[in-house]
Amino acid sequence: MDDYYAILGLDHEASPESVKLAYRRLARENHPDHNTNSTEAEKKALSVRMSELNGAYAVLSDATRRREYDDQLRILSTLTGSTVHRPAKPGKKTSPKSAASHRVQPSHDAELTLLREFSKQLRTQLQSDRKDFSWEEVALEGFEWGLQCVSWSSHFCVGARAFPVLDPAAAKKFANYSEVVITRFNRSIRKSHFLFLLPFQQMIQSESVSAEFNRLISSENREPKVDVPIGVVLFDSKRGRTLRVGGKSHEKRFEELVLHLGSVLVNS
Repeated sequence: MDDYYAILGLDHEASPESVKLAYRRLARENHPDHNTNSTEAEKKALSVRMSELNGAYAVLSDATRRREYDDQLRILSTLTGSTVHRPAKPGKKTSPKSAASHRVQPSHDAELTLLREFSKQLRTQLQSDRKDFSWEEVALEGFEWGLQCVSWSSHFCVGARAFPVLDPAAAKKFANYSEVVITRFNRSIRKSHFLFLLPFQQMIQSESVSAEFNRLISSENREPKVDVPIGVVLFDSKRGRTLRVGGKSHEKRFEELVLHLGSVLVNS
């Protein structure tokens, strides 16, 4: 049975808006008409990929078909003994904290627990900076926590989510939810800046992972009329190093804050 959520790179609790945005983003990247320089073999592969995306979107974008599909997944999970994330009931209100914990299901409990503790340190570090930023907590779908700061001329938004194993599938999911945040929170009047933090313990297929993040940051892959500074910082907890994707922010005070976050990993 095809995993439509995996095909679109989403959690099983993804909102309808996230389903739509993820599909549109992946369609822009994979549509043969948008890859005119591809070889015939590459175009054929893209056509297969688009067929998969269309099939997944047709089901997950339809409330009735999605509910039936989720029921089938739960039955399959019961029969095979595997774990399937139980989707949240539509309209059910949850607090940002409980919603976040429900959205992100651990793949490796011990590793993810440690990474989440480190993620909390990053949030504490940001919130302790009251000199230049006045942060407020905000619920960001697909992320464990989110903060934003709004001034008369600028808007800053930071979100974090940990993955014990950072592979292309995890990178795609992270990029999809980043796209959702950018679309929802970009301000038309104030200059928005987005920073996404990803602690991890192991990286697999690093070139494919980097390519996924580069596509996120590239303005060519943005939603129309959305061109904002985007940064992704990866925290390799096992090796104690920080990896950054994307250019530096023109906001000096924000750039200094980003650079300071790297010290949290060294001192943790």
